[in-house]
Amino acid sequence: MRDVSRGQARQYARALLVVAEEQGGDEALRIRDELREFAKLRGTQPSLRAALEARGVTLADRGRALAAIANAAGASPLVARLVEVMATRDDLEHLPALASVYGELVNVARCIVSVEATGAVKLSEEQEAALVAALKWTTGSEVELTKTVDPAVLGGLRVKMKGRTYDGTVRAQLGALRRRLASGN
Repeated sequence: MRDVSRGQARQYARALLVVAEEQGGDEALRIRDELREFAKLRGTQPSLRAALEARGVTLADRGRALAAIANAAGASPLVARLVEVMATRDDLEHLPALASVYGELVNVARCIVSVEATGAVKLSEEQEAALVAALKWTTGSEVELTKTVDPAVLGGLRVKMKGRTYDGTVRAQLGALRRRLASGN
């Protein structure tokens, strides 16, 4: 991600957080989730991107179209207006960075720890609930859990939070065993 993009995203994110916090309640969290979904939609729907970037589509038309899509999807008026403004300013390239930066700012403001858990298979609801409970107890904070599946880990779980990685995967354990055997210890 370019530094310019992240800097522009930070400006949008700070302003958006101020407005969202003024609205009170869980609006900041709702907006965080909506922005992530909108950024994901834009990245995973090539037909949408092509339609918005087609010749003859003005920035104003692009803004209105995205606002209509956001409204139809049930997004908050603030997110609908934001994507419209970003489109009319030709700043949509900053949307993924904005979603990321805004999410970070909201989590810091709400004392929420972002955690990424990677396992060989999808966690069951019971496993996920137990993991979240253990992470809440460990961190003393609310937890936002992002789950990924990577069959290459073979089993177990790798957890990343607060800049650290806790690797309890079978692959990591096999690697440690291999190193011990190679060193003769």
